[in-house]
Amino acid sequence: MTTRSSFWIAAVSLLLVGAAWAEDPPNPLSPVEAQGSNHAIVQIGGRQCEYHRSDVEGALRRFDAVRQVEFLNNHGTVLVRFEGEAVQPEQLAQAVERALAMGWGCKAWVE
Repeated sequence: MTTRSSFWIAAVSLLLVGAAWAEDPPNPLSPVEAQGSNHAIVQIGGRQCEYHRSDVEGALRRFDAVRQVEFLNNHGTVLVRFEGEAVQPEQLAQAVERALAMGWGCKAWVE
């Protein structure tokens, strides 16, 4: 088989895999996790506040209902997955803001 035909076989394979994902994208959560969890996006703003990840995670993990804390980028966007109705997204943002109170104008809010 030539290099050119190998290239076309690989290209077609990638197109087929991409088409399959476009129809049914993979779900990172199991069905059990997806059914019982809520989520909130907490935004962090202020001078260097988004870099205090351990303080942010610690504040969020204090809630028993919180199951996952994921930093989506380096600009202060945090995905928080939690169970039930025991905690409101605004409470999560308030906890983060309190944890970052020693920073320069740190704020946290829910998107």
